[in-house]
Amino acid sequence: MIETSFQALATYCKKNDFKGWDLFDGLNSRIFSASPLYRSKLLRLAWIQFFKRSPVNFRKLTLVPKGLNPKGLGLFAMSLLAVNEIEEAKALLDRLRGMQCDGYEGISWGYNFDWQARAFYVPMGKPTIVTTVFVANAFLDYYDMTRDVEALNIAEGCCEFILKTLVLFEGEEKLCFGYIPHEAARIHNANMLGAALLGRVYSYTGRPELLEKSRKAMQYSVAALNPDFSWPYGELHHHQFIDNFHTGFNLVALKDWMDACDDYVWEDKLKDAYRYFLDTFWQEDGCPKYYHNSLYPIDIHCSAQGMVTCERLKDYDSRSMEMAYKIGRWAITHMQDREGFFYYQKTRFFTNRIPYIRWGQAWMMYGFSRLLKNNNEN
Repeated sequence: MIETSFQALATYCKKNDFKGWDLFDGLNSRIFSASPLYRSKLLRLAWIQFFKRSPVNFRKLTLVPKGLNPKGLGLFAMSLLAVNEIEEAKALLDRLRGMQCDGYEGISWGYNFDWQARAFYVPMGKPTIVTTVFVANAFLDYYDMTRDVEALNIAEGCCEFILKTLVLFEGEEKLCFGYIPHEAARIHNANMLGAALLGRVYSYTGRPELLEKSRKAMQYSVAALNPDFSWPYGELHHHQFIDNFHTGFNLVALKDWMDACDDYVWEDKLKDAYRYFLDTFWQEDGCPKYYHNSLYPIDIHCSAQGMVTCERLKDYDSRSMEMAYKIGRWAITHMQDREGFFYYQKTRFFTNRIPYIRWGQAWMMYGFSRLLKNNNEN
């Protein structure tokens, strides 16, 4: 069932040349961006939220073009590599080489749209740690399969970007990486993803600086665990929520770092946090809860990251792989269109069927590819 769904999704994505709309691409509207309204932070935020929340896709009407999203391309490349489609993955990585951000030390990537959040504004062409990490991991997956040294060099360049541009503070035992250059918000999944990448590159290069900095960053976010082993999204007042897929990011990042650095000092905490994840965010049939205390909205990103998290941490709980397949089957049954793509969300009142290329398609393709790779290896 999962292999058939994966092939249908891959066919859809390849047919569209891996291009599509994004959840947050409303500011790419040629109508809105050319108007005086664009100058207002509040109106930019409202415009993005309208597009994000509307079940009706107004992007054609407002001239929002389909685009290539670097993070999406990274996920697609990792998915193709996981199922041994190496040449197709290489073609996507070649595209990514030409999409790097200019004007920053090291190597980095950002989104293909202007993005207004409550805490900050990110113009197109400004890099983010999360996008850079996922692209770097795609190059490292390619390096693992081909030993192409240029791919490793690119990932090492991404570490230089993180270390030289994104350190918000550093003490003797802790440091925190920022989400984007020149913004002070401390967000745990961004910090931990950056640390995990540094740890992975350390495992190839043996550079002690990468081990030292990544351990301090992990120490910072592990210390933020709540007594019940839940993880808040970040440290700002409006970042205190506890949600499904960002928790999954944290769990996988910590596991990846421990394996890469052969340091399991936080293994007991990771096991407890993973148990919290399984007990809190999933219904018996594999349907995801978005928040620790709320089912809705039922979001395809939760399903995708749930499969990745369960597969990656399968040795820590006997329920893992059974839950991973339940999550996949539930998503196929309830969220996949006949054309192969996956819907964005189900709310209490309606289903949003917009086929977001990064948020839904790239993530589901990656989640399925992890399960297919696990099957092939076992």
